[in-house]
Amino acid sequence: MKSSLIRGLVMFAAGAGCATVAAGLYPPIEPITPELFQDRLTTAIAEIEALGGYVGLAENGRIGIYTNVGACLPPVPPPKWPAHAVDSRSLEYGVKAAFQLNLNYLAEEGNPVYVLGKCRPYAQSILK
Repeated sequence: MKSSLIRGLVMFAAGAGCATVAAGLYPPIEPITPELFQDRLTTAIAEIEALGGYVGLAENGRIGIYTNVGACLPPVPPPKWPAHAVDSRSLEYGVKAAFQLNLNYLAEEGNPVYVLGKCRPYAQSILK
């Protein structure tokens, strides 16, 4: 009787431990409304687009940035975008940089971001 009680407690503890570990492996999936999703995504694309303006090169898990983009040439005033719209080119650069940063984190390499220079050379400013 005593051994079956101990065995039952051990099995319960093992099952509870497995459940705890399994619950920790999967992030909690919270319900979201379409409005909240759109608000969060609008905030994210605005931030990614702003960072994309500094990106000069993003490949092989490394990101080269310019530290002062408008130093060589004064920035051109942006066109009038519709509400919440951002520059597609800067957004693309930012997304590529975010993807490369994630690749670097997955490979567990250090120092993925490096400086290309102070300002973006005008003719060579196209990201490949």
